[in-house]
Amino acid sequence: MSTTLQYRELAPVTEGKRIYRYVTTGVNTCRLTGRLARHPDCNLYTADGVLRAWIRAGHLYCSESYAWNGSSPKRYIGGNMLGKWLGTPDFPKTRRASLFHDVLFQFAEVGRYDMADCNYQFLTLMEREGFKLAQQYYEAVEMFGQKYYGHDQQGVRITLL
Repeated sequence: MSTTLQYRELAPVTEGKRIYRYVTTGVNTCRLTGRLARHPDCNLYTADGVLRAWIRAGHLYCSESYAWNGSSPKRYIGGNMLGKWLGTPDFPKTRRASLFHDVLFQFAEVGRYDMADCNYQFLTLMEREGFKLAQQYYEAVEMFGQKYYGHDQQGVRITLL
């Protein structure tokens, strides 16, 4: 499995519905840190029964075709030709962190971890990439992430192995 993030940018109007900016093109993984490193092995399913992520031996895996918006908050404003993403800037060194942070937030209700665990993972992934604003991005999710934590989780489920 590649350590390079496997993803592509979505066409915001026709594919991303002006909500999602990226989609995975293969299975992606990261080594978990902190309390999440000791999380039991499990499978994480969406409300419609799709396996979207799993944890094995201290690593979090994200399935192919997982869509996320990058660093939040942001919105696509405008039309096909003149539209722009406005909000928190995305950088190559934040993409992996934003992907796995979104996965962790999506399954937080059933995942047996809290927002602090998710945010710490976000920080360590950016630090591993050498992102110079990692601390500032971390502080922003600590301050404003509660609004998004636990959002759209109805029906998600976990299977412990």
